[in-house]
Order: sequence, then C-alpha cells, then structure tokens
Amino acid sequence: MEKTYNIELQKKLEDYLEAEGLSQAKAAPVIGISAAVLSQYRRSVYDRGDIAEVEKKLEEFFRIKEEQAANSRKAEPFQAGRTGQAYIPTSISEGAYKLIRYCQLEKGIVVIDGDAGIGKTKAAAKYLQDNPTTTLYLKAAPSTGTLRSLLKMIARALKLPENQRTEDLSYAIQEKLKATDKILIIDEAQNIKFSALEEISRWTDEDMFTGRPGIGIVLIGNVEVYNKMLGRQEAIFAQQFNRTRMHSRYRTTDIRREDVVKLFPALKEKGMEKEIDYLHSISRSKWGIRGMVNVFNNAVNNEDVSVSGLERVASTMGIRFI
Repeated sequence: MEKTYNIELQKKLEDYLEAEGLSQAKAAPVIGISAAVLSQYRRSVYDRGDIAEVEKKLEEFFRIKEEQAANSRKAEPFQAGRTGQAYIPTSISEGAYKLIRYCQLEKGIVVIDGDAGIGKTKAAAKYLQDNPTTTLYLKAAPSTGTLRSLLKMIARALKLPENQRTEDLSYAIQEKLKATDKILIIDEAQNIKFSALEEISRWTDEDMFTGRPGIGIVLIGNVEVYNKMLGRQEAIFAQQFNRTRMHSRYRTTDIRREDVVKLFPALKEKGMEKEIDYLHSISRSKWGIRGMVNVFNNAVNNEDVSVSGLERVASTMGIRFI
C-alpha cells in the first residue's frame, strides 16, 4: 500500500525552515525528530516507520508555535513589558549596569546583591550585549561552586585547556583575562565556596613589581554573597573584604512606580493608573519585577489587564502581597 503524506504539513515545514533560517540538522532536535527521519519525510521517502507518527509530532510542534504567535499578537499593545523583550532601563538595572562599568574601569571586586527578580541579571545581560568582546559572564551553581569546578568553567569559557594543575589553571586564567582587559561577571555568586572566593579575589590585586592592574570581578547574587565577603570572623575574610571596591544592595522596595511605567508604557498611555499602582504593589513585594511581569503577561493572554483581571491572575498564581 502506497504511503500518503500531508502535503500542506510538508509545505508548512519548508516555510518554517526558510523563515527561521534553520538547517535541517539544527531544526531536527528543536522539532523532536531525528535529522535522518526529517530528511526522508521532506523528500517523501520515509519508509522505516509510521508517517502518521512523524506528522503527529510536526502538528503538535506547529500547534504550539501558532499559539505562541497568537499570544504575542495579543501582547503587541503592551510589548515593552513582555518577558524576553528588549532591555528596559529600570532604576535598579541601570544602577547595576553602572556598577559593572565602574568595575571594568577601576578593577577590584564589585558586589551587587539583593532580592531575586528585580533586574540584576538583566543589567549583566545588557552589559554583555553592549560589550561582548571584553565581558565574560558566567552563572555559578552548587555543582560549580568549588574552586576546581569554578576554574574549569572559567577556562572553558576562555577556551583554555582545563586539565591543568589547579595552580597552573588559575595562573593561565589570570593571564588571559589581564591580556584582554576582560571583566568577569559571576551571577548566582552565593553558590561559590569560600576557597574559590578566596582564590579569585586575589586576581584583582595589582602586580606589586610592574604596577600592572588586576582583574575586575563582579559578583551578583543574594545577600549571602556580601555576607561571605564580610564574614562572621572578620579576620579570616579581611582580605576579600578589603578588595571590594563597591557594594550595592537592592531590595524590591527600591522599585519605583516610574519603573512600572517604563515596563508597561501602554498602561500610562491608556490612563490605567490603578493598574499601574497594583502592579507596583506586586513588584515591591517578595515577588519582585519578575512576579509582576508574569502576572501581567498572563493577564494579557486572558485579554483582561484591568485591576480585576490582574487580581484574578495573581490569585490563581498564588501571589499574595497585601
């Protein structure tokens, strides 16, 4: 029996590959089909399996894409506040951005800590976007917080051999960073162990013989980052603390009403002052800007961004702040 293919689905696949500029090899894992099967399906010569099963996967893939596109169209009037959109210069993200710049120019350690979801990482991402050649951005995790793991992660990012002795690896990283005048930004820095923190903090020192400046290192995370720098036993942590050139702590309560307006300019244009106030209240709670944006995005998808619509979404999401 001759196998039949959904010609319209095949065309949709070809249009998608062309529109996204994706090769078959890159598209296959995104769609969830092997490159070999995708190739055979495109040429209508798939003879080692069930065509219906392949087309079922493709239909599901395009159904999700179409629903995402529909949600984006709903959000067009409020695009500035959508997650993943262009950088919005809020007071906190701009303050953090300036601190990163200061660190790159002046070297030493800068600590940026505070509540989650308020714009610290957004600032780092924007700085990396603006200065891709001289910025090294890494995100620490519990599994990469030890000295050896952290050094290997940095070496990998710098394309240096990882399988060196620890002291050789540290020296190679220092030389590479100093040679390129890069700034090292470590996000989620509360995951860094003390021994690792002690090692990298020494990279910021000026060479006492040549006067060559050290490296600029920005540590971003929660309040534990600075607490580690200060420590309960100050004598142990004194050298790291003294290397700290600048420290800034941001709280959700620092978020301004004007930041909400920047994120959702359409609300201001439509005179929706109560909605702005409500979103501002969310942002200043433990949920921060991230929680506020999630509430707003879900309300947009529900096609109701009124105060009552925002309240319903917040309640469904379990967000309580008053």
